[in-house]
Amino acid sequence: MAVDGLIYQGLKPVYWSPSSETALAEAEVEYKDVTSPTIYVKFQVKDGKSILDENDYFVIWTTTPWTIPSNLGISVHPRFEYARVKTDQGNLIVLSTMVEELMQRFGIENYEVLQIIPGKDLEYMTATHPLYPEVESLVMVGEHVTDDSGTGLVHTAPGFGMDDFMIGRKYGLPVFVNVDAQGRMMDVCGPRLAGKTVDEANPIVIDWLTEKGALLSREDIVHSYPHDWRTKKPIIFRATTQWFASIDKIRDQLLDQIHSISWVPAWGEDRMNNMIADRADWCISRQRAWGVPIPILYGEDGTPLMDPVLFDYAAKLIGEYGSNVWFERDAKDLVPEGYTNEHSPNGLFTKETDTMDVWFDSGSSHTGAMKNAASAIRQTCTLKGPTSIAAGSTLL
Repeated sequence: MAVDGLIYQGLKPVYWSPSSETALAEAEVEYKDVTSPTIYVKFQVKDGKSILDENDYFVIWTTTPWTIPSNLGISVHPRFEYARVKTDQGNLIVLSTMVEELMQRFGIENYEVLQIIPGKDLEYMTATHPLYPEVESLVMVGEHVTDDSGTGLVHTAPGFGMDDFMIGRKYGLPVFVNVDAQGRMMDVCGPRLAGKTVDEANPIVIDWLTEKGALLSREDIVHSYPHDWRTKKPIIFRATTQWFASIDKIRDQLLDQIHSISWVPAWGEDRMNNMIADRADWCISRQRAWGVPIPILYGEDGTPLMDPVLFDYAAKLIGEYGSNVWFERDAKDLVPEGYTNEHSPNGLFTKETDTMDVWFDSGSSHTGAMKNAASAIRQTCTLKGPTSIAAGSTLL
C-alpha cells in the first residue's frame, strides 16, 4: 500500500485523547452529554474592502472558548445574506435571518439594520483577533457554514477541526496548534493560559474576552461530546503528524466490488457503498507503548523512507523474530547490510515509534489466519482420509 501511494504521513486534525496521549479511531470514541460554555464574540473589522470599516464587528459563536486563542479565520457562506446591524456595541455583522433572535440573546433592545451584504462580498476581509491584536483573522467563504445555529459566521481554527483545516488549507492558513499532547495550552498562548488544560482555559478565555469588551453573550448548554472509551475522559480534535491510509486511488474499484456481491440482507449494500463513497483518509498511527509497529525508517534529513527494500527486510525480521524485534533493535540493525540512501549520506537512520491502529492490523491479518486455517484443514483431511461433507455445504 505504501509503495502504491496509499499510505502517507500528514498533519491533520484527528481525535486526540489528552488522557491517553494518543490519536483515536472513530470506533474508540464514545459520546456522553456534558455541559459546555457557549460564547458569542465580536471581532473588529481591520480591512473591510471599502464595504465595512473599523466601527464594524464580525460576530462568531463557539462551544469551545479554549480554541479562540488559535483563531486564524472566520468562515461565511457565499450565498447567505448578512446584516450590518447598528447597536450600542458597534455595528454587528450577523446572518440576516437571525438578527432579531441574536439581538434578544445579546440583550440589545435598540438596533437598526443598516445594510444587507452577500456573503461572497465579505471574502478576503480581515479582522483583528480580540485577544492578540497583532494577529489577523481572514474572512473566507465555505459551504460548511450553516444557518441553523450560531451567527452564520464560523470561528475557524485550522489546528482543531476538520472543516477548519480544509478551508484553512484552501486559503493558505497555517495549521496552528497551541495545545500539547496532554491537552495543555502552550507558552505561545501567553502567561495567562500557558500550562492550563483546555477545561481550565475556558473560564480564563471568557474573562479575558470580557475585559477586552469582545464578549457579547455567554451561556451553558448540554450537548453530546466525544470521550475516550478507555479512560472515559473528554477528547479534543487536534492536528498532529500521523500516518494515514487513503483509498482515493482505489475508491472506484472498491465500489465496483461492492456492487458485484450478493448482499444478505440487501440493505448492507447501500450501507457499505455509502461508507466507502464518503470515506475520508484513515489515521492508522497511534502513540502507544504497545501494538504492532509501523515499519518506517527516517533518513538523516527527517524524510520517511518509503523503500520496498526496507519493507521487505522488516517483514523478514518480523517473520523470524516477531514484531517486537522492531522495538528491541536499534535503527541501524533494521536495515540490510550495505544499504545506502540519498537521505542518509552518513548511514544514520531513526525508526518510527508510533504503533498501528489495532483496527487496521486486525482487519488485514485475517488473510494470514485464513491461509493457516485452510492449510490445517487440508492437513487434517489428508491425515484422516476421506471426509464426508453434506451436500450444499462449502469448505472455505
